[in-house]
Amino acid sequence: MEKETAEQIAQSYVAMGHSVELINGIIGGTKMINEDPEDKKDTVKRNVEHLEIQVSKDWYVSDSVSRTAPASKAAIQSAITAGKAYLA
Repeated sequence: MEKETAEQIAQSYVAMGHSVELINGIIGGTKMINEDPEDKKDTVKRNVEHLEIQVSKDWYVSDSVSRTAPASKAAIQSAITAGKAYLA
């Protein structure tokens, strides 16, 4: 597999930030307000899975750049934890 470029990594962080915002918004009641509960759970599940895939990648593990929420490592881990609790 080819090593990801800095631009690709930056794009991945943007996408992870979107997932964090969506997970937190669904749980907090500000996103997908009028959607079916099962659709909300499916969306949270997909986004948690996306975050878990990304955090397992070498570039994420070795990244020491300080990032701001929602793409900070703390915000990402918090969204994974909250999303899993929401799905339980």
